[in-house]
Amino acid sequence: MKLKLGLVGAGIMFIGVSFAAPAFASAQQVRALSDGAAVRLDPSDSSPVIANLAPGATLDWIGESGPYHIVSIPGQPGEDDLIGYVLASEVEVVGAASGGGNPSMTGAGIPDIHVQYERSKARRSSGLKRWLWGGAMAAIAIATTKVVFEAGDEEAYADSASHQSAVDRHSSARTVRNAVTLAGVGLLTWGAADYILGSRDMVTMEGELPALADPALEVQYEEAAARRGSGKRKFLWGAGMAGGSYVTVKWLPWLGVPEREDYDTEWEYLSAVHRRDRTETANRWFIGVGSLLAVWGAADWVLGSRKMAEIEAISRVVESPAPRGAPAARVGPELFVRRVVGRTEIGLAWSR
Repeated sequence: MKLKLGLVGAGIMFIGVSFAAPAFASAQQVRALSDGAAVRLDPSDSSPVIANLAPGATLDWIGESGPYHIVSIPGQPGEDDLIGYVLASEVEVVGAASGGGNPSMTGAGIPDIHVQYERSKARRSSGLKRWLWGGAMAAIAIATTKVVFEAGDEEAYADSASHQSAVDRHSSARTVRNAVTLAGVGLLTWGAADYILGSRDMVTMEGELPALADPALEVQYEEAAARRGSGKRKFLWGAGMAGGSYVTVKWLPWLGVPEREDYDTEWEYLSAVHRRDRTETANRWFIGVGSLLAVWGAADWVLGSRKMAEIEAISRVVESPAPRGAPAARVGPELFVRRVVGRTEIGLAWSR
């Protein structure tokens, strides 16, 4: 009887170990190859260091983010573990499931939060572009029908056949206008939805990982420079549109206010009056659109330039040497990183 029970127990243990082995074998860790391997808060060289590894020290491996491995750092008793990033060149992946190489996501693996953030950012950007294109399509279609194809009074034409031909052209133009306007409104709605949803996802992820909202200074500087350049171009184009339209209407005699004594027949005079009315309508459109574009560009130009100046000032402070009169025995601040209510706090602790 004892022999029977022993065989049953051995069989149960064998089955349990067989099923548990893959779970233990799938555990992966990273091992430090040299002394002082830096674990950073974010996958960036400018991110603060939250831990330094001794040679041979191991941490649990979570995933990859570019040239960095994502690792888990055990927290203090009662606190959550920290998530850090260490360069792949400073560690090696150990564990039976590593297969002698670096782990990577394959198949339908869920992307990490940084990839999700970049996707939401791209979605917001493309949504804004579609919103602008849709609005521009609808506005241009309406303005073109109003300015180019609008039919005047019957007296402004040589005969009734000419007037009817103008009315038919205007009717066809309105049909095309309605189709283009509908397409523009659909594109505008699609873009607005993508912009709102992308922005909402970004705000959610920034709340979960505040470091996402503050990229490296180099990235911020490039974005500010691009915004300043784009603002300058928009300002010049808008000012050129508004000023060029005003000057053209003001100086071109053929588009000036017609006078009756300059025309031989009544219908020629009325045709010139109709042409002047359409010119004034087009002039108002060009000045309005150009003014909006110029104001938008000026705002981007100023804000981008100011952001660049702020980053340049920060870089000067960081790179400036320490004051000569500072006492040698003074102890500098210590960087601390801790988790409070699900958020990561970073700060400096000054010793007294």
